[in-house]
Amino acid sequence: MSTIEESGMGRIYIKVGSDIIDLTGSAKEVSDGWLKIKEDGSWTANLSAIRNARDLAVEEAAQRAIQSGIPERGSAFRRVLDSCGIEKIGDVILATIHYLRFVEKETNTPPRELKTLVSQSGKWSEEEVEKWNLSLYINRMLEGGVSGKKQEPLLEYPTGMPKKNRYVVLTDAGRNYLERLSRD
Repeated sequence: MSTIEESGMGRIYIKVGSDIIDLTGSAKEVSDGWLKIKEDGSWTANLSAIRNARDLAVEEAAQRAIQSGIPERGSAFRRVLDSCGIEKIGDVILATIHYLRFVEKETNTPPRELKTLVSQSGKWSEEEVEKWNLSLYINRMLEGGVSGKKQEPLLEYPTGMPKKNRYVVLTDAGRNYLERLSRD
């Protein structure tokens, strides 16, 4: 956190674990001190320590969740597929996009992330999923359907986002299509 007081004095105070960076003085002294810290590698080391601690905490939280009975994402997604009877590749891709947008609240999912989730379900191997042409299916759903029959588009690009397949969302027709699959 950095502040400059009316007297022309400045201060940077950062606490990372047990390390404290406390620079006080004129704006030039504080700026020079900050540059020295960044150059000597201690700042990079502190950032690395923060990243490592975060990664460790995420891993520990995932392990605790699994131990407490919370399903990992692959098995949770598989239950969705099984309970809705979703088997066809195009339908699986549509369900994957819906799951990532609605359940996991993701907005940017490149094809490799879609493939990862499908593989994690355990229903298809990574090798099988790798052969799927996701872009072809997504483009068909953007144009209207997955079966070759002309229908309303099942996917669309969100307003204000780049027109890239990694950002697609389900249209009302797409959600209705999945809902019909789950009832059949």
